[in-house]
Formats: sequence, structure tokens, C-alpha cells
Amino acid sequence: MVRLTTASAQPDDLAPSSAAVAEAPVESDKLSLRERVKSWHVNDRGHNIVHPLFNLALVLGMLAAILTWKAGLWPLTILCWCITAHIGHSKLIAFHEASHGTLNTKWRVNELQGIVLGTTIFVPLSVYRFVHGQHHAYIGTPNDLELWPFVNPEVSRGKRILAAIGELFFGFFYTPVVFLHGIITARRIPPAQLRRIKLEYALVVVAWTTVFVVLTRFGWWEEFFVGYFAQALIAGNLQTVRKFTEHMGLLGDTILTVTRTVVDKSHYGEAMSKSMLRIDYHGTHHRYAKVPYFNLPEATPYVYDGQVETVPIYPSYISAMWDMVKTLGNPRVGKQWIAQDAVAAK
Repeated sequence: MVRLTTASAQPDDLAPSSAAVAEAPVESDKLSLRERVKSWHVNDRGHNIVHPLFNLALVLGMLAAILTWKAGLWPLTILCWCITAHIGHSKLIAFHEASHGTLNTKWRVNELQGIVLGTTIFVPLSVYRFVHGQHHAYIGTPNDLELWPFVNPEVSRGKRILAAIGELFFGFFYTPVVFLHGIITARRIPPAQLRRIKLEYALVVVAWTTVFVVLTRFGWWEEFFVGYFAQALIAGNLQTVRKFTEHMGLLGDTILTVTRTVVDKSHYGEAMSKSMLRIDYHGTHHRYAKVPYFNLPEATPYVYDGQVETVPIYPSYISAMWDMVKTLGNPRVGKQWIAQDAVAAK
């Protein structure tokens, strides 16, 4: 295992958040641990009202942005953009949950929600599910389609920096390109999955063509840019910052050593974690991809038990982000870069 020294958290920071208190397992507790793992996979809250309320808040926020803009209250418009962008980012994480089948307990509802969300961001649910699945299966390796081109030692440093800039500042446009690239370069896609991918891309084209026709017909382009596009652009950039914070600059050789996890026990950290659907417990998510997000804090102490000295765990999201930012001068992920550095040093 590659020993990492980037984590700014001390061993005590591994303690679970106030939302879930669990003791680390012991050798004699194997059966109990298996039972716990089974219980973590129970999705007993995927049908709750939180996500519909977030949808309503997002729509109301977009309407408020338009109204304040029309009234000449542009400072309030900017405030609306910031609030709706955070909610929009949460919806992007909900889209991620839908790809894992954990957003809703009813499969058809889960798929419908995911398809609708994916259509609004030009990334079909089936496309995200395939490329993100490759990310989980080959995390931090050249076959990790979602972290392209940062996992490929054949891509020059300059091109990787340009890619990082593009994704950080134009994530709304760049992210669909990353996922389309993943589909185009995939070694094999099952025929049934490929058919669904084509159908969902067709849906995206039809839906957005209809939207553009309506906007042109009624002259609503200003409302579109102020209400939807501005916050979506910010949300897309937040998505990239989060994605980079989770993995960028880590050169580990295991799931946990190539993934940053944040365990922030403060009230602010807990509130942010909940609003981001616990995605900051990212190492745990990669270890148990089908565990619903609300069970990740409880599972985290078990996932990291006995591994504190070799994995990047952080006491706050800011500390994790700062550790990521320091690596952007040479953006890369995965152990393959260590071998390349060794060759270059000779």
C-alpha cells in the first residue's frame, strides 16, 4: 500500500459524525459486522419527501432570480444564484444516487427521476451509470473513464492542466463531453445498455430542441439565462470542485488511498454533509457503492478501522479542498504516475 502523508486529520478525527455513532469492530465481532453491512444496504428512506422539496426549492429559487432581475435588484439575483446553485449541486448528487439505484426505493421512480435530471444536464442516466460504473471498477487507473485524462500518463502535463481549467470553470459544458468520451472510447458496452444509451441521447436532443423552440417562440431567452443557466453554470463548477476534491492528486494503489473522505463533526460540517447527501464520506461510498447515502456515516468507522495511518481523511471539507488545490499544477490520479516518475528520475 502506498503510504500517504497528505491527510491533515489526526487519528481521533476518524470518529463518526454526531449523526451516527458506532464503535469500531473487533475480531470477535465478525458476524455482527456482516449483519451491520447488510443493514447498511437497507434503503428505508429513499422514498422520503426531501428530494421533492429540493425540486420545489430549486424552481422557486429560479423564479426568484428572474423576479429580482426584472426588478433591478441584481444583488438579490446573485444571492438567488448562489442558493439555487447549491441546491442544483445537491440535485447533481441525487442524480449520482439514481445511477446507483439508491435515490428511490421504487426502481421505476428511481429511473424516472434520474432520466429527468440527466436530460437537464445533457448526460443521460444510462451514460452516467456506465461511465461512473467504470470509475468504481477501475478507480484511479487508466481505465477510469470518469477521471480521464488525469489517469493517463500519456497525456502531457499541459493538456491535463487545460482539461482541469476547462472542467473547473466550464463544468456545465465540459462534463457532458467527459461522459460522451467515456462512451465513445469504452472497450465494450452491452447491447441492451447501448440501445438505452442511444434512446436517452435522443430524448436529450428532442427535449432541448423543444425547449429552444419554445424560448425562441415566446422570447424567453433572458429568463432562461437568468433563471436556469446562471445557477446551472455555477452548480456544474461546484460539481467539478467536489469531484476533484474526492480524487485529484492522490497516487494511491487502493480504493481508500486514492479517495479523500471528510469527517467534519462540527454543526456546519454536519449540515453541509447532509445537504450534499453524505458524498463527503467518499471512501466509504467507494467501498460500498450500493449503500444509501444516509448510512455512510455509520459505516465509515468500520471501513477505515485499522487504516488511519495510510488513508487521506480530513477534519473539514476546506482542508480536503486545499490539499486538492495544491496538486492542480500537475493534475493526476493513480499509482501509475509513481512508476512514470521513477522512470523519469533515471
